[in-house]
Amino acid sequence: MATDTDPTGAATDPTDFRKNESWLYDSTAGTYLRRALVGLAAIVVSVFVLFPLYWMVVTAFKTTAEIQRIPPTVFPAQPSLEGFRLVVESSLQRGGYDVFFENALGMEISSAIDIDILGLIFNSLKVSVGAGLIALVLGTVASYVLSQREFRGKNALMSLLLASLMFPGTAIMVPEWELISTLDLFNTHVALVFIYGAMTAPFVVWLMKGFFDDFPTSIVEASRMDQCSPYETFRYVVVPMARNSLIASFIFAFLLAWNELVFALTLLNNEKYTVPPGLLTFVQGFNTQWNVVAAASILVSLPVLVGLAYIQRYFVQGLTGGAIKG
Repeated sequence: MATDTDPTGAATDPTDFRKNESWLYDSTAGTYLRRALVGLAAIVVSVFVLFPLYWMVVTAFKTTAEIQRIPPTVFPAQPSLEGFRLVVESSLQRGGYDVFFENALGMEISSAIDIDILGLIFNSLKVSVGAGLIALVLGTVASYVLSQREFRGKNALMSLLLASLMFPGTAIMVPEWELISTLDLFNTHVALVFIYGAMTAPFVVWLMKGFFDDFPTSIVEASRMDQCSPYETFRYVVVPMARNSLIASFIFAFLLAWNELVFALTLLNNEKYTVPPGLLTFVQGFNTQWNVVAAASILVSLPVLVGLAYIQRYFVQGLTGGAIKG
C-alpha cells in the first residue's frame, strides 16, 4: 500500500487522517452530542419547510372570526368548512352548475365570492401539459444529438443552454411582451405554452443528455445492423428505454408552468387566469378571507399531489438515471 511522508520525511499511513484524538468524534458523549445537533438541525429545517403548509391547512378549517383573533390559535377551536363551502359554491355558480343542483337536488347555490376554481385548474392544466410536451420534444431531440454527435461549437452551445437557466424570468419580460404583442398572442394560453416550454427546454436537455451519455452504444450499433435509420433507432429503441427520464423531465416542466406567476399575471386577463394569479385575486387588503384563500389553495393542489403520488417513483428514477457511471 502506498504511503505518504510528513515534513520530517517519515512515512505515514494515508488512512491515519487524524493524528490527535478528538472528544467530539472519539468519545461516546461526543457521538451523542453530534447526533443531537444533527437532529436539532433537521427539526429546525423541517419546521421551516413544513410549518407554512401546516398553517395553510389549519387556516382553511378556521372561521373568519377565529382567524382575526389575537393571539392566533395554533389549532382550530371550532373546525369549520366555511372556506371550502364558499369556494365550491362559487365554482359551481361561475360554471353554471347552480341551476342543475337547484332543479335536480333542490339545493340553493349562492356564494359571496366570485371565482371559478375549476376554470383555473383547467386553464393551468392546458398550459402546463402543453409546455411540458414542447419542452420534452425539443429537449429530448436536442439532447440526443448533443450526446451522440460531435460538431464544432458543441461545448459552447451546452454552456449557453446552462447560462440560460440562470436568467430570471423577469429579465426577459419586456422583449417577451413585445414579441407576444407582435404575434397577436396577448391574452392567450398559447403564449404561455411557448414561453414556459422555452424556459424549461434547457433543463430537459441537460437532464436527458446525462441519460443518453450513459446509453449503451452496443444497442445503437445493433439497431444499425438491423438496417434501422437514425430516426427509427431514436424513436423505437432509445425513447422507450428512456421512459423514466422522460417522465421526470415532463414533471419538472409541468410543475414550473403550474406554479409560474409573473408571466401569467402580465399576459392574461381575469377570465383566462391560471391558478397562481387566480389565487392572487383573493387577496384584497384588509378584506381578505384567508380561510377561503387557504381552502382554494388546497383544492387546486389536489390534482397535482394525486398525479405526483402516482408517478413519483418514475420521477426519482429519471433524475438519477444519468448520475451513475459504470
